[in-house]
Amino acid sequence: MSYAIYLLQAVAFLDLLAVGLIVPLVAGHVRQMGGNHLYVGLLGSIYAGFQLGSGPLIGSLSDLKGRKSILTLTLLTCGIAYTLLGLTSSIFVILVVRAVLGLFKQTQMLTKALVPDYEKNEQKQSAIYGKMAAISGTGFTLGQVVGGHLADDNAENGFTLIGIIVGICFTINSGLVYFLPQLDKKPPKKEERKEVQTSLVNIVYSNVRQSFIELFNIDWMKYWDIFTFKTLIGFATACYFSNYSLYLKTVYDLSPKYIGYVISFQGIIGSLSSFYIGYINSFYTHDKDYSIRNLHVFLVISIALLGLALSSNVIVYAFWLTPLAIGIAIDRLVTLEMVLKRTHENHRGALIGALNSVRSLTGVVAPMVSGMIAQFYGVSYVIYASLCPTMLGVMLSYMNKNKTVKVD
Repeated sequence: MSYAIYLLQAVAFLDLLAVGLIVPLVAGHVRQMGGNHLYVGLLGSIYAGFQLGSGPLIGSLSDLKGRKSILTLTLLTCGIAYTLLGLTSSIFVILVVRAVLGLFKQTQMLTKALVPDYEKNEQKQSAIYGKMAAISGTGFTLGQVVGGHLADDNAENGFTLIGIIVGICFTINSGLVYFLPQLDKKPPKKEERKEVQTSLVNIVYSNVRQSFIELFNIDWMKYWDIFTFKTLIGFATACYFSNYSLYLKTVYDLSPKYIGYVISFQGIIGSLSSFYIGYINSFYTHDKDYSIRNLHVFLVISIALLGLALSSNVIVYAFWLTPLAIGIAIDRLVTLEMVLKRTHENHRGALIGALNSVRSLTGVVAPMVSGMIAQFYGVSYVIYASLCPTMLGVMLSYMNKNKTVKVD
């Protein structure tokens, strides 16, 4: 791998390491400040809501203005926001900061969009994305452990200290991006040349307007199957994870310590699956359009969810977590590869950002659906809400596979 790819992997690792340090502690910090459950719920909804619209917008802006420069800008903005998150004593300011982070925290998407700029070989790209997902997942897990210890050892000002450390991490990350090799810039088209504008408002307006124009120029129908599959998997996983800890505590009476072990086990399996995605793809060399992989992913996840729902004890439950973690990890990379294979490099950032927006949308809707099911029917029935969209995905992907075979 090239020097630039190693730098991008370091950026992805440090990014989620920093996020893992502080994000799991925000809800508890707000509760300590006197916030009720409504404020805690707003923390997630505000972030997901702003992520929904900012994904394709930031992605499109990176296509227009350069992915490297936009990544640097977002990292610096997030660094300032997380530092303010640690320093403030106002719940209102925390909610505003979460909105800002929802707008600008698109760093993982931008690092993925940069990979094809430095590695043109599609087969190597697949392995790079797998290793990047594994490395960043490890960073997030490590960040949670370190952040928990820092908070416990510094009871009075632990959150403030962590906020400052996270801000420093994002600043260092922006420095790493600076050392990425400079990409060849294409000369601007005549019709795109504008007069120099001195007003900051006009500059922002002009950039946002250009981004929207680029988004409307994309043939979205070309990607309908990818976004449909992403929506189904996103809704299923969001439903499942929204009641994950509560399910383990209610059904198997696990303590927080053992719930942490189960979560770590699933995280390790997912990271290993991402790391070896290149090896997994070697079994699908004939699957040029990814239709067979999509079908297998939906089948594996559906069977795993059914096994989880019918598990008689936590040991059997942990057994079925293995195929679930593998399926989810592979799906994230398969949908990303499908987009990269179909799209032109000028729209790469916008399409990857749109994928993130689909995830954000399901992240807003699915918790409300699972909450209603848990309230009226019981938490054990939430898994069936996850199973329904994956079964639908099995049928759609099977039909799509047969359609592709007939066309070929």
